[in-house]
Amino acid sequence: MKKKWILPVGIILVILLAAGAGFGYQQYHAAKMQDRKETVAAEWVKALKEQKFDQLPKLATTDSLEEAGYTEDSLAEKYKVVYGGIGVSNMEVEYEITEENILEYTATFDTVLGTLSDIPYQTELIESEEEFKVNWTPELIFPEMLPDDKIRYTIDEANRGEIIDRHGSELAFNTTTYQAGVVPKDLGQGEARAAKIAHIAKQLGITAEFIESQLSQSWVQDEYFVPLKTLPYGSETPRIYAVQYQQVAIRAYPLREAAAHLTGYVGEVTAEDIEKDPTLQVGDVIGRSGLEMAFEKELRGQNGGEIYIETANGDKRATIQKVEKQDGQTIKVTIDANLQQTAFDALENAAGATVAVEPKTGNLLALVSKPSYNPNQFVVGISQSQYDEYNNNEDKPFMNRFTNRYAPGSTFKPITAAIGLESGATTVEETHKISGLQWQKDQSWGNYKISRVTDTANVDLRKALITSDNIYFAQEALEMGEETFRAGLNKLPFGESFDLPLSMKPAQISNEDQFGSEILLADTAYGQGQLLLSPIQMVSFYSIFANEGVLAYPNLVADKAVKVKEIFSKETIDAIKPMLVDVVTANEGTAHVLNGVGDIGAKTGTAELKQSQGERGAENSLTFVFDAKDSGYLAASVVEDHQKVGKNANQLIEPVIQYLELLTK
Repeated sequence: MKKKWILPVGIILVILLAAGAGFGYQQYHAAKMQDRKETVAAEWVKALKEQKFDQLPKLATTDSLEEAGYTEDSLAEKYKVVYGGIGVSNMEVEYEITEENILEYTATFDTVLGTLSDIPYQTELIESEEEFKVNWTPELIFPEMLPDDKIRYTIDEANRGEIIDRHGSELAFNTTTYQAGVVPKDLGQGEARAAKIAHIAKQLGITAEFIESQLSQSWVQDEYFVPLKTLPYGSETPRIYAVQYQQVAIRAYPLREAAAHLTGYVGEVTAEDIEKDPTLQVGDVIGRSGLEMAFEKELRGQNGGEIYIETANGDKRATIQKVEKQDGQTIKVTIDANLQQTAFDALENAAGATVAVEPKTGNLLALVSKPSYNPNQFVVGISQSQYDEYNNNEDKPFMNRFTNRYAPGSTFKPITAAIGLESGATTVEETHKISGLQWQKDQSWGNYKISRVTDTANVDLRKALITSDNIYFAQEALEMGEETFRAGLNKLPFGESFDLPLSMKPAQISNEDQFGSEILLADTAYGQGQLLLSPIQMVSFYSIFANEGVLAYPNLVADKAVKVKEIFSKETIDAIKPMLVDVVTANEGTAHVLNGVGDIGAKTGTAELKQSQGERGAENSLTFVFDAKDSGYLAASVVEDHQKVGKNANQLIEPVIQYLELLTK
């Protein structure tokens, strides 16, 4: 009986083994096929995301390309033209493969009109010689697209937002100007043509070679208007034989040089700009400096338009993306345009800066840097000769002086006085007995001596401020010592970056965290040494004297919340403030030239720029002036190398104070 069972059992085992082997092979084959499907899907998606369009034809079946009328080269070129034309970038793709071998994916990417989200695609994965490829159709470029269709788009350009002052007056706005050009048939032939071109070139400030290059463009015909030069805003249109004019849109800056460093200017985008931001197109303008650059996103707005599929007959088949334009925002700043112009003119031929502020709010009323440049020239494309004239000017008109840092000189002495009074090291009554115009602590200072202008034997705090006595303040700082003096300085926003749409280094006490010498400690007390403040930082720091010890951080954007910080007590400021009024009213006061301009307090200063002791260097003249009655305004001014100019900051700031008196009363 046992032998009778052996043969059937063996047969059953063989059958079972064969079945198991067959099932295992099927499982292996299925897994292998799935891997191949996953591979081709992943490679397809990666090529799309990275825009490696030359890889796409190798992943598609030959039959599907032929059926759509494409070759491998033309398919890659089609993707390049379509995606490049509408600025496709930053693509993200999510995909899956169904049991029926259907590759389904959604794509999200940016175009010239913004983000286009969740575009659905699907295609069959075809098995071919033990691998899978994509069954390609034009709908894999965009859904509903047919082989002969094209992708078109229109742009509805957003209007750039304006920049306006506190009263609504325009600092930067959109307008029109004139573009000079010629119609080729009007130029004639031969020598007459050459003579006309030479004359036109001279009158427009361009070269004959440039005119010839414009006339030789492929699109030019005898009857076409050929642009040669766009004239800056406000320019006249001189009568030049054979020259015609047409109006074109332009960005304009009505204050011209008076506000150039503040407003900045716009310019046409470059290839590099477009590479960084694919939403930009050739011919677009963006902010290149100043407020135009700082508020580029807000000012530019968002272009509208439509991307659509166009049939071979020129009809619209389907809309892919449609966006309504959003015009740029109007940026309102705290500046007073009339004061801005007044302060610029007041500097006359000086190189320097003037800043005015409301000391209670920190709102900046004027930001002037001089010499300057005309931003309207940059909008239309400044010529090389014009640029060289600016760039080679020894007074550096491109330098923004209201953000540039200077040694504040004696204008800083009231700060030293306030620190001394609060620490107890300084008293109003204490008198220093000083002999001569120079002084040093002892022989350990070597040849270094501190100088003063007025030889006064007995000097108290009032006298020291009125006559601006360097020796008095140096002695006070040495008496306080570095630890106490630095502790007082550190109450002020040294090292802080202000929340302003301007590039500016923080105010500095010294190059290192410690002075390292008594000489540097002494020099810092009267505003020299390594002390550095910009005119904007000066008006912020000095706002404490018009604001009962409270510092107002500077602000340039209208309707922004006020940020303040209490630095010194009201009692301390009440002690110093009358002395700053005396700087103006006292006959020996260093700001006495301003006496009668208004109810003001002031502190003047000079900062000598020299390389070594005993050397006579150029001097910057500085002043700050404030409304001592109502605290309605404060202004600071720096005049570089004032001896060269022939006037100091006190003399040049008077028209600014006169305007501020009218503005705030």
